[in-house]
Amino acid sequence: MENELPLEHVKVVDLSTFAAVSSTGRLLADWGADVIKVESLRGDAWRQYGCVGNVPATEDENPCWDINNSNKRDIALNLRDPLGMKVLHNLLKEADVFITNYRMNALKGMKLTYEDLAPQYPHLVWGHLSGYGDDGPDAKRPGFDVATYWARSGLMMDIGEPSASPLSQIYAFGDMSTGAVLAGGICAALCKQVRTGQGDKVEISLMGNAIWAAGLLILAAQEAYQDRWPKSRMTPPSPLTSSYQCKDGEWLLLCILEYDRYYPDLCKVLGREDLIADERYNSLKNVKAHNTEFVQLLDSIFATKTREEWCTLLKKTDIVYDKILHFKDVSKDMQAWSCNYIFEHTFRNGNKVVMPNTPVRFNKKRSEIKPGPLLGEDSRSILQSLGYTNENIEELIKTGIVKAR
Repeated sequence: MENELPLEHVKVVDLSTFAAVSSTGRLLADWGADVIKVESLRGDAWRQYGCVGNVPATEDENPCWDINNSNKRDIALNLRDPLGMKVLHNLLKEADVFITNYRMNALKGMKLTYEDLAPQYPHLVWGHLSGYGDDGPDAKRPGFDVATYWARSGLMMDIGEPSASPLSQIYAFGDMSTGAVLAGGICAALCKQVRTGQGDKVEISLMGNAIWAAGLLILAAQEAYQDRWPKSRMTPPSPLTSSYQCKDGEWLLLCILEYDRYYPDLCKVLGREDLIADERYNSLKNVKAHNTEFVQLLDSIFATKTREEWCTLLKKTDIVYDKILHFKDVSKDMQAWSCNYIFEHTFRNGNKVVMPNTPVRFNKKRSEIKPGPLLGEDSRSILQSLGYTNENIEELIKTGIVKAR
């Protein structure tokens, strides 16, 4: 129906910790799915990770938690107890999707692998995210995005300037991007489920997604092509796809991929029509022999005006460029506000903050975003929906099988 989000009526069981698979669940929830987060009685460790980003991590205000877990319901179970595991299986009977980042040895011990669940629930789409993949010598190793995505792929070492130290840690970037690709894989498997009634096994790893994301760089750097990384700003592949500092100290990025086509237009913007006929710089083929001297020339030209002045001139052309912003600037970006890429989020304590939104939009406008659930916030209502009586539920809570509010 036109007024439905694409995944309405899809039920997802989200047995995840930390950020990556949790972000998959958040995306699926925003796309209409009923996502039930299953936690241990002590809760997902990600609830305490606000300290990493220097933000609060309390029940009343927990932005790190809300980014990955908004719009979900929550049940807290002791899966070491057969009765707790039975509750999980009752959820899986009704679910369309099961997603997890538990390590494979743990899943085998709990009998929650694809091979365990597919015979019982042949319709179930089973999604798993690991650090290094489920085969090979590193399959059993734990992995977080800073190590497995950034360090192992070459991104951390080769994106910066030559001789510089590795990039500083970039929190959850690899998690969020890998979680998004997993969400796409889940949706592909749901298409198969609709056609055939059969589920599927969907696997992804932080390492695999990093290699895909950095694929062009990894391809060019191999022995067959020997493209050298890291690269200095003074010797870019093209001086017209590089960054320049303006008179006010702010930075601007040129992103001219069709060098020969747009070179004359840029010369006019720069007020240097005399350079149009300069054979040292007027073609990508020729400029490679004069890279550094042309970068130095452009440095001196861009230093004569403020960034806003250059943006005003560039905006009148078809040249691709942009301001190089700081993270702190994005929450004030009017383009982001106009497209609902960011929104004002209200915490339980009434405090407000600008939060990032999931980026995909559909014809139906998304509803108001609910904060990430408290630990066990929906345990009672979820159990009731599974047919448990109030007496059953209170007994499960009393005996430490379930935690509830």
